Amino acid sequence: MTGLTTYFKRFTALTCSLKSSLLCVVVFILCSTIRLQAQNSIISGDSLLLVETTIKKISKNANFTILPAPVYNSGNRLGFMILPVLVYNLNKEDKLSPPSSTALMIYFDLNGSWMLAARQNLFWNQDKWRASLFAGYGEFRAKFFGIGRDTMIINNNDSNYVWSRLNGFNANMTCYRKIISQFYGGLQYIYSSTNLNGTDSISAVKIEQQGLTMGKSTENILVPSLIWDNRDNIFWTIKGYYASLTLQLANSILFSSSNYSILSGFVNGYHKLLPDNNRLTLAWHVYTQLGWGTLPYTRMAIFGRGDNTTGYTHGKYVNNSEITAQAEIRYDVWKFIGLGGYIGTGKIFSTFETFGHSVWLTFGGARFYVNVLPSRNLRLRLDIAVGRKDFGVYVGVGQAF
Repeated sequence: MTGLTTYFKRFTALTCSLKSSLLCVVVFILCSTIRLQAQNSIISGDSLLLVETTIKKISKNANFTILPAPVYNSGNRLGFMILPVLVYNLNKEDKLSPPSSTALMIYFDLNGSWMLAARQNLFWNQDKWRASLFAGYGEFRAKFFGIGRDTMIINNNDSNYVWSRLNGFNANMTCYRKIISQFYGGLQYIYSSTNLNGTDSISAVKIEQQGLTMGKSTENILVPSLIWDNRDNIFWTIKGYYASLTLQLANSILFSSSNYSILSGFVNGYHKLLPDNNRLTLAWHVYTQLGWGTLPYTRMAIFGRGDNTTGYTHGKYVNNSEITAQAEIRYDVWKFIGLGGYIGTGKIFSTFETFGHSVWLTFGGARFYVNVLPSRNLRLRLDIAVGRKDFGVYVGVGQAF
């Protein structure tokens, strides 16, 4: 995040041109969304209005929207996501439980990657119970830079990577029960059946040279989890803390292809900065992962995946363990518009003995939030970030962390 001006100067003219073209597309979509918001609390086009009206006839306690979103970074070519989201309360008399949600995702990009996924989040019984379900199937083609290249800054030259292809099915189920106050305990089950290959014979050889098993891999993972959550709103938080500690256990007894354990955790903090209103907020996020055993590629610490970091190509820095920290200032400019600026840093490393040899991966950027469901404070997020010899443009739903 520090030295952002220096990072921007390193971009080539071609990169700047491409980013400018992409931003025009994104800004057009966001501005169209804003104009529709002014007419209706839900994105109004005829088809969406028909769906919204139909849902309201079934339940007045539900909101629906569809979020279209272009995605681009230096690791993948231009892609596109479509995210239909339904938000509702299971019991309108329950004033303590956060709203539940049902979401679908359709993703594809110009590399040939695609994915279909669905997610269900449930909160009920005065927020004493929480559960989630996820299932996704697809194929992801990405640059493979290798494993353990965290002692130097790597550029995106063609000689530094080959193309990999990962396809398969992933699903997980989670259930938590409130233990005391805002403290929860629960268990997650993850099932994964994936197939890792190169896109040609040369890339296949490079991937095998890194010690990775090519072909099909099956994982059955049990994840005991502890959570602390006293946020005032799960979609847009002004005050509170959100923390999690998990232990992933996979071995042959559970019919997994590999034996390994992963201890991971994060802490988020949210602080109101203005005494008389909620427009200015400081949010911070700390994340760590420690892995032991023979981790499959999909479970390794990959900078930019699962850690809320930005500005780096997915798959460039990969190892068993990771630590990151970042902070963001968020400001509500208008009832539908919010802005954010953030900085952060982190490391990927194999063991604590090699921690000092790994480079610090600093990053920073700006975020643009559009409130697409004002009644729920659910926001579409555009994220532009730069890292060391790298950059990224991202689109997501909700606050960054």
